[in-house]
Amino acid sequence: MDKITQMKELIVELNNASNAYYNSNKSVMSDYDFDLKLEELKQLEKEIGIVFSNSPTHNVGYNISDELAEVEHNHPMLSLDKTKSINELIQFAGYNNCFLSVKCDGLTTSLRYLNGKLISAETRGNGTKGQDVLQNVLTMNNVPKEIPYKDELIIDGETIIGWDTFREINAKLPMGQKYKHPRNLVSGSLQLLDSQQAAERHMRFIAWRVIKGFSHKSVFFDLKEAEKNGFEIVPTFTYSNTSSDLGDISKILDALRNQADLYNIPYDGAVMAIDNYAIAESMGRTDKFFKHSIAYKYEDELYETVLKDIEWSVSKSGLINPIAVFDPVDLSGAITTRATLHNITYIKDMMLGIGDRIRIYRSNMVIPKVHDSIDKSGNFNIPTHCPICHQPTTIKKDNDSEVLICTNEYCEGKLLKRLSHAVSKNALNIENLSEASLKRFIQLGYVKSIKDIYHLEDFKEQIQSLEGFGQKSVEKLLSAIQKSRNTTLAQFLYSLSIPLLGKNASKDISKVCENDFNIFVNVLSNKERKAFTHIDGIGIELAMSMTDYWNKYNLDILDLANEFIFEKEKENSIVDTLQGKSFCITGKLISYSNRAELVKEIESHGGKVVSSVTKKTDYLINNDTESVSSKNKTAKSLGIPVISEVKFKQMIEGEK
Repeated sequence: MDKITQMKELIVELNNASNAYYNSNKSVMSDYDFDLKLEELKQLEKEIGIVFSNSPTHNVGYNISDELAEVEHNHPMLSLDKTKSINELIQFAGYNNCFLSVKCDGLTTSLRYLNGKLISAETRGNGTKGQDVLQNVLTMNNVPKEIPYKDELIIDGETIIGWDTFREINAKLPMGQKYKHPRNLVSGSLQLLDSQQAAERHMRFIAWRVIKGFSHKSVFFDLKEAEKNGFEIVPTFTYSNTSSDLGDISKILDALRNQADLYNIPYDGAVMAIDNYAIAESMGRTDKFFKHSIAYKYEDELYETVLKDIEWSVSKSGLINPIAVFDPVDLSGAITTRATLHNITYIKDMMLGIGDRIRIYRSNMVIPKVHDSIDKSGNFNIPTHCPICHQPTTIKKDNDSEVLICTNEYCEGKLLKRLSHAVSKNALNIENLSEASLKRFIQLGYVKSIKDIYHLEDFKEQIQSLEGFGQKSVEKLLSAIQKSRNTTLAQFLYSLSIPLLGKNASKDISKVCENDFNIFVNVLSNKERKAFTHIDGIGIELAMSMTDYWNKYNLDILDLANEFIFEKEKENSIVDTLQGKSFCITGKLISYSNRAELVKEIESHGGKVVSSVTKKTDYLINNDTESVSSKNKTAKSLGIPVISEVKFKQMIEGEK
């Protein structure tokens, strides 16, 4: 155990003993032991020259001020420019040695020490002037009052209130007075006029840059020196584009988030900074930003709201998916009240409950997601019966997660989702046939299968009499249905909702079968569980799934196929940079807005996209090249290169 940790443990132990003795009339330590430990603490403070504000060897007096004085900073305290692109971080670093650190979410504060003693503490304010908050900083248990370093030391950091303390304080407040975020709470706490009230907020100072003092060559090593002098420093990793860090940058950013959570630090991103002071200072600044650092936003800002309900929606496969319903939140201009919760394990891990205060964000600036629960009540129930057909549900394991399944094969909820998928743009592409319309047709008994959609003409008069349908709209719908009879084998296969069979695999099978339905039937019937496994990306699991589906529904599929005319797919003119190469994609994307955009890019250069990694796959695209996901493990075991988006873009640009 290092001596600073030993000191902190002694302080906690002695303060607890004093509190029990004076406030509870209980003795948890003998006077003899107390005196021995107090003397040990005094010797440690004398030996290493560090004294913390909550040390029982030094009593801190509390002050009540009329106002906090405004002070002029001894250095500019500016903000940082921001990005949401990892590529921009890579470009920013260039050939410089840098470091990545947590971007703490609190109130920027600057401390100054002379001759080893803390003499001033200031808030950032407008960047040139702030408020003198020394009386409140002196109450922070992790801020040393005295340090062994005797030259002038100016150190900037963030005053925060941890999530645990934030929840404790909020729990004691009535609903109308609760704080929305630790940032709001710490802002008011650091600027309290009564330092005793400030002490009760248990604020912490997290150091993130030495402005003056120590060797002043490397920002990273100066922070490590600050840590030796008793400061709590921001979680930090060194970074260089000329090392393996380039491929690991996503992993490093995720590790920083984990460190922030581990040390209970509210955060709103990460910071990349040039490590060399001389280079950093030569880069200059704008009126608002330092140029030596850039802030990276993990995702859009988190917004607090209240979880009102968890709804359960039946999918085409029978999965019953949980959906969070919450008070309206404005996510970058879009009023949002719902977000997916994925599965039962996701809810359990988050300890989510009805009535909890939760935080919402827009993942990749598109999909609303629940970030966490502030209250963590765990107050939710798993439905024992399907919300649509009211038949029993069951819980199954799927890739180490618990999922809820409807046990009724003929559930109308499953049917609705399957039909909605069948008529979608990438499948049969029937315009003007919405899910709401399909739901009404199912309830009225007009539609029980995909084939029934192509015989809605039989119910034309009845549909025209329904509210919301007129003669023209019905004729338009029926015309769209007729138009969709001209389709491709790929669209037809994709429309069937065969488990594991996606859009790309459907295209590959269609191409091999020359878009001929009869060839497809012959191959599947003759080769069964080995059918199409010679195609890159189609493994035994998909082949088995298609065979099982065919064996169960072959008469229905043959009957349905009679409704269509299978056309040849149009060939696109392509640049053949990736001709003959197959790619599998996994993990989060950075420069491409979604997976479909990346797939299109690959196909436009002559490559093909497969859904799983096999020995026939040429590349796995994953920005986290060191991920321990199953696809990464498979790729590495087969000797298949795992490449980032940056490397992929170099390939299509013809770079080595």
